[in-house]
Amino acid sequence: MENNNHLIYNPNTGEIVGELNPEEHYLRSRKQDAFVKNNEKAKAAFEEFNAESGKFIWSYPEKIMFLINSPEFTKADLTMIFYLATYVNGTGYLSFDNGIKLSKASIRERLGISRNAYSKFFNKLINHQILIPSADAYKWNEKFNFYGKTKGKAKPKMLVRTYIRQIRELYEAVTEKGKRKYSAIALYPIFALVPYLHHSSNIICKNPEVNHVEDIDYYTLSEIATLLDLTNSKKMSQSLSSILLNGQTAFIKVESKNEKYLKLNPRIFWNGTSAPDRNLLAEFDMINKNRDKGNI
Repeated sequence: MENNNHLIYNPNTGEIVGELNPEEHYLRSRKQDAFVKNNEKAKAAFEEFNAESGKFIWSYPEKIMFLINSPEFTKADLTMIFYLATYVNGTGYLSFDNGIKLSKASIRERLGISRNAYSKFFNKLINHQILIPSADAYKWNEKFNFYGKTKGKAKPKMLVRTYIRQIRELYEAVTEKGKRKYSAIALYPIFALVPYLHHSSNIICKNPEVNHVEDIDYYTLSEIATLLDLTNSKKMSQSLSSILLNGQTAFIKVESKNEKYLKLNPRIFWNGTSAPDRNLLAEFDMINKNRDKGNI
């Protein structure tokens, strides 16, 4: 039988010092080796970030734009849609973490809104087939959000990771007196700005698909106010800066060329295909620490 093993020679003597079986081993250059190691390092970093941030669902930016532009859906509706989507399980049903499926009554209980407001909102979900009745339970339209693997549905770069625990904490946050800390309308900008997230910096911008940060055409605060249909950019900025996720700000304001722009916390939404840069995460951690010290 022909021996197809690769022979290893001593470069100084020419002596054969070993052999490799191609069915068990393979050769790669230093450049290839560095590429593989960098990929493995990046994968490990992303797994670590996702482990820290918790489970996530996938969201379609184009569907967010549809909801924003639709005259039928309100600002509060968009917030509630994202909140409900965090209950999507691997089979597409809305369910509690223990696997029990949500009923119509339990959906309303989760949202915490009046019977009349819920009736109007529920009918919108049904009419637009965002929510699909199935016996006594409800499926979520996977063209809006889904949980689990992306294969056969969409490429990850077309989607946004939406971290479940963080969305729920924002929606369910209460004051010391037990009242809702943030209204659904107050949380609206967090969700409405997702289609404008630059993929590796989370800067709110006009060209989120560009590769290099220096090419970003960011939205100024006044432009963001217009984008969100808000009249006062200063008031908007103060309002967004006051939204905290377990003590950490949802948005940070950055000043450049005498203009200000915003970054959204990547622990809430992230559409990069690798882990956020540690410096980006550190920016939010820094502001959090300064707030704890009373400097903010």
